Amino acid sequence: MEELQFRFQVKQVSDAGDEYDSLDVLTFCRIFNEKKDLLHEGLFRVRFNSMGIYPFPADIAKQVSSRKIQRLLLMELKRYIKPQRKFLKPGVYKPVW
Repeated sequence: MEELQFRFQVKQVSDAGDEYDSLDVLTFCRIFNEKKDLLHEGLFRVRFNSMGIYPFPADIAKQVSSRKIQRLLLMELKRYIKPQRKFLKPGVYKPVW
């Protein structure tokens, strides 16, 4: 099985305006294979609130054709956002790489 590496970067955080005080995070992602070849890069939205983290499946389905990579990307987006939840505030973020 091929090993994939995911690199994420938060681009923007905005208020979702719903009754759960959700925030929408625009996340830039690069997906590399084990030879460090770039397989895909794109912007994906993730909504989170006190109850959970919810990537937008439609964003992923439009950009990534492989079902395996789609499932992995959903999990990795959740894993990336989870430790940052309490630090993310609405605004635009500078690139880190």
